[in-house]
Amino acid sequence: MLNKFLGPKQSAEDLSGLKQFVRAIERSQATIEFELDGTIVRANDNFLKTMGYSASEIVGKHHRMFVTPEYAASADYRQFWEQLGRGEFYAGKFSRVNRSGKTVWIQASYNPVFDDTGCPIKVVKIAVDITADEERAAQEHAERLAAEAAQAQISEILARCLARLANGDLTVRIEEAIAPVYAGIRNDFNTALTELSAAMAAIAGSSSALHAGAEEIASASDDLSRRTEQQAASLEETAAALDQITATVSRSAEGAAKVANATTEARTDAVATGPVVQSAVKAMTEIEQSSREISKIVSVIDEISFQTNLLALNAGVEAARAGDAGRGFAVVASEVRALAQRCADAAKEIKGLISASTSQVDAGVKLVASTGDALTRIANKIAEIDGWVAEIATSSREQATGLVQVNSAVNQMDQVTQQNAAMVEQATAAAASLQSEAAELTGQISKFQTGTARPSRREREGSEPVTRRLDSRPVAVARAKAVKASGAPKAQDWDEF
Repeated sequence: MLNKFLGPKQSAEDLSGLKQFVRAIERSQATIEFELDGTIVRANDNFLKTMGYSASEIVGKHHRMFVTPEYAASADYRQFWEQLGRGEFYAGKFSRVNRSGKTVWIQASYNPVFDDTGCPIKVVKIAVDITADEERAAQEHAERLAAEAAQAQISEILARCLARLANGDLTVRIEEAIAPVYAGIRNDFNTALTELSAAMAAIAGSSSALHAGAEEIASASDDLSRRTEQQAASLEETAAALDQITATVSRSAEGAAKVANATTEARTDAVATGPVVQSAVKAMTEIEQSSREISKIVSVIDEISFQTNLLALNAGVEAARAGDAGRGFAVVASEVRALAQRCADAAKEIKGLISASTSQVDAGVKLVASTGDALTRIANKIAEIDGWVAEIATSSREQATGLVQVNSAVNQMDQVTQQNAAMVEQATAAAASLQSEAAELTGQISKFQTGTARPSRREREGSEPVTRRLDSRPVAVARAKAVKASGAPKAQDWDEF
């Protein structure tokens, strides 16, 4: 066989080496020889053992017995032997069928053998059984395909569930049967969604309460801001009024002090007038006594005039009796009688004047006495008024001092109220921002479907009593407690604050 294979011109040394080479191949690999048309010429034991045949069962038969009928009838198989018949080398990994019908994988090379003229005369196949490797690779490939399929399945399921989750559906769960290796992912995903749904439901409830509280805070802050502005304006007006009152009271205190000084001076003058009035009363009394004395003197003069007139009359009578001798004495007597008559008339007039003067002096004495009494009473009243005015002046000074302190306190309250108004405006702005953020949070949370019904705020408030809603609002509760503790007006009376 070697001679046919090697040809007649090979040397003995070459032939020995080639025999050794062939024996090495025979020991380690499966070999089989074919005619150019695919008819089997011979096969070594490795090949027979690999394919499960004996030599008598395959020699003389065609190579197609080792392939599937479909491949044997294909154009590729026909072209395969045509290429080998033209002397083309062919090597690769091939799938063959053994005697029991099991697929056998071999790594083989189909080597055309040429004669001395270079024409192919046969085909020698040298092969290695790689069935175990291929089966292992096929198993690994199948496992890889199964893993890829399972991975694709879990990826598709996760993508679908995550898409629903991205749309806010927290009720999504992985219910499909999946590979056991991904069962932990399914359990963890479902558990995470359950926990997230519960958390979002709690957050939704809290956000609704936060939104309601933010609205109440914003409303209360707005009311407080408005009332604080009103209070600040009222305090400012009160401070201005107190400034005016303080100035007025200060002027009143100064006036009261001046009145007290004037009253003191009047009291001093009234006290000083008392002795003068008493002296006047005493002088009038003395004048009255002098008038009485003068009246007595005038009475004496009147009597003297009467007696003189009487004597003159008697002298005239005696002169008339004396005749011519008594004519001169009669003239004297007549003159004396006339003089006496004039003295009597003057005395009478003086007496009348003195009587009138006495009446006037009596009236003057009474008036001066009454004036003295009145001045005494006036002095006493002025003393009382002086005490009252002093007290008023002291009170006015104290009031002025107190009003200065009150004015200072009101100014400080005005400043503090202005600062509070600014802080309330900031709090109002913060409350408005909080309300906006709470509304935004509520809107964002409302996009999630947690599987639990969340009534709207209007429905929730419409289904609860007013007192219960009031008790559930912290701002209203705090304000109600403050009103109850301080005795301040009720909520509907706050506009009158």
